[in-house]
Amino acid sequence: MAESIIRPMPKLNGFALRRPRLFPILVFVAILMCLALVFVWSRIELVSLEYKISSKQDRLRALQQEGNLLQIEAATLSNPVRIEQMARTRLSLRMPSSEQVVTIR
Repeated sequence: MAESIIRPMPKLNGFALRRPRLFPILVFVAILMCLALVFVWSRIELVSLEYKISSKQDRLRALQQEGNLLQIEAATLSNPVRIEQMARTRLSLRMPSSEQVVTIR
């Protein structure tokens, strides 16, 4: 039917006008999109890690506080005066008489 007609490219101010090439532009846009996605992904990961670090720090603070309370409780419970008082009141113990004390050499 119709045959292609090859026409010379028009010139403007001495430069030949030609059809724009889309492939290099599309490749450039695709590379930019990939870089943008990598940047956004890295920022999302950063925020996620910051939240995880914050929650771990809160947990660490809570455990340190609990450890401090347990140390205070252990010091209170191991007090010799308290132990003697508990032995006398709850267990009905008393100090041994001199006859009950045996010295080992």
